[in-house]
Amino acid sequence: MTQFEELLKALLNEGVEFVVIGGLAANIHGVTVPTYDIHICYNRSPENLQRLARALHPLNPTLRGAPKDLPFRADEATLKAGLNFTFETRLGDIDILGEVGGVGFYKEAEEASSEVSMFGLKVRVMSINALIKSKKFAGRKKDEEMILQLEAMKEMQEKKK
Repeated sequence: MTQFEELLKALLNEGVEFVVIGGLAANIHGVTVPTYDIHICYNRSPENLQRLARALHPLNPTLRGAPKDLPFRADEATLKAGLNFTFETRLGDIDILGEVGGVGFYKEAEEASSEVSMFGLKVRVMSINALIKSKKFAGRKKDEEMILQLEAMKEMQEKKK
């Protein structure tokens, strides 16, 4: 089971610039589809890559789905050379995305987010509109229920205005 609070603390303690996206963000907006991992969009600046590598190191990340004996280090050089990674860690699964399909890179994700309190922590969470765009862009069958619920939440919010 993914320890969401501990993963977020690890990132925040190192000052990583990120936006919570995906299922956990949708849950914050009221969607009831369960999520078992955390997805973030991260700033790819050299300083933030250093902070992200420091945050990941004690979590013992490995590439999800890769052979366990595959040599891998989630250091700054590796993060810089890639863009999107799916990791297994001692605290659970985390996907780190430099680009969110349908939304853009960190700058666009940050602009399409707001700060919320989650587990007593202040984190940036992607907006309903951006989540809908990203889920539709992905075009996955497994996201259909989430899209329906996000659209319903959006409609309820618009009626309150």
